[in-house]
Amino acid sequence: MSKLKRALYIFEFVVGFAPSILLLTLGLIFSPAILLGLFSGQPLSILVFFLVAGGLVGFWGAISLLGLTLYPEQENTHPTKLKIYLVLGALSSVVASYSVSVINIYLLPFTVTPLFVTLHLAFIQRHHLNGSTIA
Repeated sequence: MSKLKRALYIFEFVVGFAPSILLLTLGLIFSPAILLGLFSGQPLSILVFFLVAGGLVGFWGAISLLGLTLYPEQENTHPTKLKIYLVLGALSSVVASYSVSVINIYLLPFTVTPLFVTLHLAFIQRHHLNGSTIA
């Protein structure tokens, strides 16, 4: 793979995930308050906790998928685990996108973009995700 193509994949990843990473960072900053809400029995904090945890796992899966795309010859995450990571991240992203779209519909493209970036990278690595050794 050429250096230009790798740079474009990295650019796509950074631009696509930047708004979601900001939201995920806010979730991590406020995680003590989320945990306090969990222990006090507030139902909304359970949802926020699972969104942050699913977002972290999904972002880890997306990073693994990007690494697999950039360097397919290196050992990477097992396909079954990678699928689980990506599904958890996609679920978190869909719920967060819905929540944001209820507040302001104009923010929806910024929160949906990671889904399209992940879908693009998953399409490129579809042979790995299917468990095939043919690249």
